[in-house]
Amino acid sequence: MGKISARSVGIDLGTTFSALAYLDEKGRPRTVTNSRGHDVTPSAVWVKPDRSVVVGEAALAARRNRADHVAVNFKRDMGEKVYHEPVCGKQFSPQALSALVLKKLGIDARNVLENITGAVITVPAYFGDARRKATQDAGRIAGLNVLDIINEPTAAALANAFAEYVHRGGDMVRLDVARIATTAPATTLIYDLGGGTFDVTIIRIDNNNFEVVATGGEVQLGGVDFDRRVLNYYCDEFQRRTGVDPRDTAESTVKILNACEAAKIHLSKAEQATIEGEYLGKQMKLPVSRQRFEQLTSDLLARTQLCVEMLLEDALLGWDRIDNILMVGGSSRMPQVTRMLAEVSGKAPDMAAAPDQIVAHGAAIHAAILTYDRASATPSAPKKPITPDAELSFLDDDDDEDEGGPSASGSTSFDDIPLSLPIEEESEDQSDAPVSAPIAPMEAPIARGIKLTDVNSHGLGVIVRSSRESRTVNSVIIPKNTPLPTTRVKVFGTEAANQRQVRLRITEGDARDPRGCTQIGECLIRLLPKGLPKGSPVEVRFAYDRSGRVHVRAVELTSGAGADVEIKRDTGFDADTVGKMADIVAEIDVE
Repeated sequence: MGKISARSVGIDLGTTFSALAYLDEKGRPRTVTNSRGHDVTPSAVWVKPDRSVVVGEAALAARRNRADHVAVNFKRDMGEKVYHEPVCGKQFSPQALSALVLKKLGIDARNVLENITGAVITVPAYFGDARRKATQDAGRIAGLNVLDIINEPTAAALANAFAEYVHRGGDMVRLDVARIATTAPATTLIYDLGGGTFDVTIIRIDNNNFEVVATGGEVQLGGVDFDRRVLNYYCDEFQRRTGVDPRDTAESTVKILNACEAAKIHLSKAEQATIEGEYLGKQMKLPVSRQRFEQLTSDLLARTQLCVEMLLEDALLGWDRIDNILMVGGSSRMPQVTRMLAEVSGKAPDMAAAPDQIVAHGAAIHAAILTYDRASATPSAPKKPITPDAELSFLDDDDDEDEGGPSASGSTSFDDIPLSLPIEEESEDQSDAPVSAPIAPMEAPIARGIKLTDVNSHGLGVIVRSSRESRTVNSVIIPKNTPLPTTRVKVFGTEAANQRQVRLRITEGDARDPRGCTQIGECLIRLLPKGLPKGSPVEVRFAYDRSGRVHVRAVELTSGAGADVEIKRDTGFDADTVGKMADIVAEIDVE
């Protein structure tokens, strides 16, 4: 059978496993199998001494004996300057490692598709701006035309609604978006426990509009944390019995961690499993019951429960307003997850069909949507007049030192990829952006009809002086869980008479105390006119688009002096470095 014509694809770039999907000629999501015939590919990168790269199952196998040559779980480091461990004696950025996984997915996809014209890549809903931009960069380094970034729970809800429509007899040839929406639950809570991250999201479906009501979660919580609890339990007992600790070497730790993961998976179906391990010629078998496993990990499960309850509180919803609970992610298969959700909600949760693939399927549907609708709404400015907040003012900051990180420079050879990069900003006008080649006509109805409305997962604001509190505070301009796209404006006053400049320190976070937030950028209004009185109004405008990009404009209203934000990150590279890295990755042989 010949290859399928050019397609845009959806990619679930996961912490432990990744998947790529497309829509076939009838508009159905299909997962591309990898070279070993599997639907998902381990997000593992093995860098050999000759600098060739192996991605996937073989990389995991190599980790048992050469742990220092294999990188795993690097999605958890997205947005950081480098991956937390050297690989083959070199430092790599999470973007570079992720790009190698994406390249492998693309190689496998080209065995089925004639060409990949664009890609939508998924991210945890709770990813902040730095991690989202790092994910976009990874796609570009891999040579992909990144059409968009979509939240994983949103993609799952979209795919689930489609699957429900088909299950209830929906016509696969003449897709009716209105019927897809009406057959789906009106309000769904999506519990997404993956290998390395946890998301919980509430989505409301109204006609053909998929509206994200609220989202929350933890970036550093997933199935790997459950595995490590079992690992420590086993190794503590091993040390007690034999006097040696298998955690002393990376290789022995990996081997036992793999056994613990296998035991965890087995305990989802059985009441007891046995973990076998060996270190320095000493061996031990340790039976573990499901009850013991649940005791060891009860606090991790409780953290997910707390996230769920906090999200419902933020959304001002009770369980009576939730029509369906959808479990997504491989780690949601653990029986205690279903039991916990049933106990707190009084409802029977539903396990997503193919929970490891559903996110990629939703991303593929979203890619089709973008193929037919590249126009994005431009947020409109508030119409009512805005007056300065007399309590909050900008400090007269004469320190001209750049607090953003330096742009990457120097060698970009494969050996020295430290790799972290600020993406090249794109304008709101997408009319000139590359558009995927037309796909099969059967896909057009679903692509033209569905509308997605997402929310931001973190508040965005600026650091200002509070006269009432006599301290600097974080003033949130766009609260978390605000529907996107949006534009919000606040007006502050200068702190002193004759103030000559204003420095905007832009934050991500919801805490009042700036120390509880992350500074993501800044912009500086210079050379204000002399003689401005104290409290002169400074208007700050935040525009937040659907892709998670933030545009900031600050204007001193009396003089008209202003500045646009230029976000500088110590985790970022400039566009030239992204291009150089893309050239390097293009030349690497990936198996």
